Amino acid sequence: MTCILLLGCGTDPVEKTPEENATIAQPNVVETGITLPAEAEPDYPKVKIEELDHSQEFFKEQHTTSFSYLPRKNWTSFTATKDGLLTKMLLYGKANLLESPHYGLSMSGFVREKNPDKGPKFGKWSLTRDEIVEQLASQGLGPREDGWLTIRIRGTVPQRAGTKYFVVCDRITENKAWFGEFAFAEEDPYEFGRHWLNPKHDLVLRTYVGKTEEQLKLIQVADQDEPKNLVQDEFLPEPISQNAREAPLPYNQGNTSTPDNTLNGDFSLPSANEGNQTKKKSMFDRLFKNKN
Repeated sequence: MTCILLLGCGTDPVEKTPEENATIAQPNVVETGITLPAEAEPDYPKVKIEELDHSQEFFKEQHTTSFSYLPRKNWTSFTATKDGLLTKMLLYGKANLLESPHYGLSMSGFVREKNPDKGPKFGKWSLTRDEIVEQLASQGLGPREDGWLTIRIRGTVPQRAGTKYFVVCDRITENKAWFGEFAFAEEDPYEFGRHWLNPKHDLVLRTYVGKTEEQLKLIQVADQDEPKNLVQDEFLPEPISQNAREAPLPYNQGNTSTPDNTLNGDFSLPSANEGNQTKKKSMFDRLFKNKN
């Protein structure tokens, strides 16, 4: 009896039941540590020619506006006058304060057609504070001086003459409510679009439309008639101050309601002069000091 017991405790492997084998095999366990590839950014549109389309260049001195990411406070609109692809937009402004409870360090978004909330959605765009500082420096300007700021469009954003488009911001980094300080005009100088802040406010904005080689063939544009390096060599003029006008446009303030600039919680629109200690001459002096 003793020998039989010893043989039963030997080193021979003990056969596992089917249930035990199933538990050990765990065929449905998902492996960890696998990094999924990041979604590729869409390319910039490949166009053969590029030309200025929309342009609104009046502005109110000492007034700036910003973009939020919240609906009804996150867009500006314009109406295309040319067919093609939207290639880039130019705003006029400066870098927001670096250390601020209100401003983030970058914003990004897309373009919608006809409606800022429900219209067809196209392309992608982004702008960072670092990019603003670099672009201003290339113009010989400091971070808190106004200059032209370029936003290049990624993906395909079709433009049809007579159609209204909305530049929409849907994300601001650092969990902040606002981004940027951009020039705008009052008195509704551009009737085919508006800024979110007020129906009579228009952002200083230039949009550019390009055409692909295929589009050019369809409209039979001769090579000698194509603009050559139109955008790269283009001279960008200073926007026109509304303060310098001798005969301002009529503006019935009594019929204009004050916009609601308050967001939920602490999301209130920062003052345009928040912390701005930069001492510089007004745009009027910069434009006209040599003419008097």
